[in-house]
Amino acid sequence: MLFVTSWDDGHPQDLRIADMLARYGFRGTFFVPGRNGEGRAVLDPAQRRQLHGGFEIGSHTLDHAYLPPLDAGQRRHQIVAGKDALEQQLGEPVAGFCYPGGRYDRPILREVASAGFRYARTIENFRIEAGTAPFEVPTSAQFYPHRRSVLAINLFKRGQYRLRAAGAANMMAPGDWENRLRRLARTCAERDGVFHIWGHSWEIAELDLWAALDRLLAAVAEMRPRVATVGELADGMRSTPS
Repeated sequence: MLFVTSWDDGHPQDLRIADMLARYGFRGTFFVPGRNGEGRAVLDPAQRRQLHGGFEIGSHTLDHAYLPPLDAGQRRHQIVAGKDALEQQLGEPVAGFCYPGGRYDRPILREVASAGFRYARTIENFRIEAGTAPFEVPTSAQFYPHRRSVLAINLFKRGQYRLRAAGAANMMAPGDWENRLRRLARTCAERDGVFHIWGHSWEIAELDLWAALDRLLAAVAEMRPRVATVGELADGMRSTPS
């Protein structure tokens, strides 16, 4: 099994997640906006460089802006300026992007590619393999105690039923959400698949899910997975965007 984790919004609590991942020898990709237009705190430049010392950092637009409502010029600014600002702070190119709110369309995908990114991550859940499109990297599950009704909406809204059936069956099975996540991890291990967890550190802090995250990481560590960043996962994909 390949274990991948990614974390959105660049909140200062990302540093706590990084410490937890490092303790288990895991990797992580953190998608960081320049600032957060919704008012949440973001990592300052020194904290970004600290995080970058051991983990991958990708862009999440300049202002954590949902892109579809914006006109073409505004979209371009959010994508390009967010990348430029992050590269200046880190002192090296930034390869990865994450669509805020998971919201994008074909023109936005092409804009991200033309800005010089190598990959982009979505919020498509229930996938237990890597996928084949570097600018539509899927995930297995969000680290959040969603109700089954919310998970069902995600499944039917985003389609890809054949590819997502096994993951959905695990995440909507009987039992509490932690047990369902561990069940999904075991399925990935049995099939030598990809277990890709994503989330927001500020949600983990607000709901006090730190112990739950530690239990999941400990359970996955016992499975002795291979580990990768989202960038490494995307680099292994066979196709490129059209």
